Amino acid sequence: MKFHNRCLLAAAVALLGATILPASAAPSAALSAKYGMCFACHGADGHAILPTYPNLAGQNKDYLVQTLKQFRDGQRPNDVMGPMAKPLSDSDINQIAMYFAGLRSTK
Repeated sequence: MKFHNRCLLAAAVALLGATILPASAAPSAALSAKYGMCFACHGADGHAILPTYPNLAGQNKDYLVQTLKQFRDGQRPNDVMGPMAKPLSDSDINQIAMYFAGLRSTK
């Protein structure tokens, strides 16, 4: 139940974030629909909503791909990221990594 509530909260934050971000910082509607759970914690602009979450803006694409695959495949156990990454395909992971790597880090 706790995981389900976290997912619902993540989706709500993602939807809210997409409506208040400036157009230049907002991801496409298709990207938001598919990967909104990422934006809920890591921010649609790649800057995390809490200091305990990592900022992903400008992060190295290959590092993001490797890390997400490790979360997905259970090689890097994490109670939050494991379930988030589990349903992602290699294509999904590449899209997410390219998106965050392409953002400008301002923090």
